[in-house]
Amino acid sequence: MNKLFTFFLSACFFGLNAQSVAIDSDSDERFDYSEKKEVKNYNIEVQTRPISLLQGVYTAGMEFKIAQSTSILFDFGAGTSLFDESTLTTGMLGIRYYIGPKENGDKIAGSYLSFRHRSRWYQDPFTNLAGEELGTYGANTNFMIGKKWVFGPSEQISAAAEVGAGRQTWAGTTLLLPTWAVTLGFRF
Repeated sequence: MNKLFTFFLSACFFGLNAQSVAIDSDSDERFDYSEKKEVKNYNIEVQTRPISLLQGVYTAGMEFKIAQSTSILFDFGAGTSLFDESTLTTGMLGIRYYIGPKENGDKIAGSYLSFRHRSRWYQDPFTNLAGEELGTYGANTNFMIGKKWVFGPSEQISAAAEVGAGRQTWAGTTLLLPTWAVTLGFRF
């Protein structure tokens, strides 16, 4: 399992390293001369996760473009889960590499691969059937593939969906499980 995550993390950092060499090599492609308008390249995006909001956990995060096809993302959240009434605080840090052709410049949109880690701290410790405390920490480390779409006349609204697999730790147990996420964002 560790070898698999090391491979995926290495692939993400290799993509970051390769992209950092050619950061502004295609500056002429930033304009769409056929429509006589400038294509905006947004480098920062504020995000939230609507599925988490529906579950009672309020989240806010950001994605920063750090190279032509690479960004760093993070978010923080807190709330009381509507499923099990547990109160938690959460934080996530990840890297995202956009793959495929770049239409109208090098936007942080389209298909991507991401590698990220999320930690969760629960207010009350988990207990097993015998009443023994199992701790207050949970985490997941995931490798995911997804797609981000941009909307609106200025392309400042985004929606992303991703699926993947990762190492999930909860109540003292660690498993390899599928995972998914939906993100809504505003770019500037």
